[in-house]
Amino acid sequence: MRGRRRETARRLVTLARWLGPWTQSEAMPLGILRVSTEVAGRGGSFEAWVYFPRGATTENHSAGLVRGAVLLVPGLHFRGPEDPRFDRFSRVLADAGYLVLAPFLPSYRALRVEPEVVFDINASFDALLAHPALPRGTKPGVFSISFGSMPALRLAAMRGEEIERVVVFGGFANFAETIHFALHGKDGRVNDPLNAAVVLINVLPFLGEEEGVCDDADRALLREAWMAFCRATWGRSEMKKDGAHKVEAERLVSSLPAPLQQVFLLGCRARDGVEHVASAAIARSSGGFAWIDPRVHFPSVKAPVTLVHGVDDDVIPFEQSLALRDALCAHTRAELFLTGLYSHTQAESRARRPKEVWSELRAMQGILLAMARLSFSSNEP
Repeated sequence: MRGRRRETARRLVTLARWLGPWTQSEAMPLGILRVSTEVAGRGGSFEAWVYFPRGATTENHSAGLVRGAVLLVPGLHFRGPEDPRFDRFSRVLADAGYLVLAPFLPSYRALRVEPEVVFDINASFDALLAHPALPRGTKPGVFSISFGSMPALRLAAMRGEEIERVVVFGGFANFAETIHFALHGKDGRVNDPLNAAVVLINVLPFLGEEEGVCDDADRALLREAWMAFCRATWGRSEMKKDGAHKVEAERLVSSLPAPLQQVFLLGCRARDGVEHVASAAIARSSGGFAWIDPRVHFPSVKAPVTLVHGVDDDVIPFEQSLALRDALCAHTRAELFLTGLYSHTQAESRARRPKEVWSELRAMQGILLAMARLSFSSNEP
């Protein structure tokens, strides 16, 4: 037990160094080895990146340095683990002593929430367990970001006591409410204007002639056009200001046939009315998205779960983590930290009022402590 306490303290120092608000968001640990591997998924193999603690080499990956393991579950993003913020975070976890596996989930890279993601994250967990650098008997932890919460919590239900701990950052409980926030906002809070395109990508099968969509060929054209819009706008804060994303949409729309241009611009919020189109499509699905709600699987969750959510999240409202906590507490240990230090994907740089500093520091301590306890080597006394 003393060995675990020492290891936890060492990890806390490392994590606080890199993830605290005092560190520049671009800074990252040096000397972290990253290698590519293949995971046998349901629809074929896909790539994953494996990160090793500082000091590992291509000739000797572990060298006794691995003191735990983490499966890092990405959200909906076309770059997957290649996103610079995600890659940096993976390196920070590795610097804390973890063997980290970050999969390029095919459906999530295509910005689609599909059942195959649950099978693919399960296959990724198997790949981590089978990795030769993992000390025998080690129980990995799971860390998820944004929409990665659903497959991560499904995995926790499927694998039970094989998982040491789960940390969910910016997750959701109710898919319909989350989509409603993406379309309408909530209680006057502003939502991200760049995400309506992703909503329409996911309801494409239910768009029809009313929206100018005649067949699967039209849907394929719209899917690629909205993907191009996301590639051109995501990760660029200036695209959320002064209608810059509308200019980008107008640039891309000329590649589409005239009947599809109006619905494309709606999906980019370059025209008004996306809320009606998306809501009508969801209604036509006749409950086709009900499977996404993770809460029905919580009776099988055994690992303790730490939920973290930014109060200013403009993608998934923090109330979704409140709902997750309430549903999880009936079955396992669950804790929730609401914070103003982090937005949906990265550290916040805005100043906090003095009276908030103490509560924010306590929240940060709890978050970092949960991350420091994600997994331990089996030889840790």
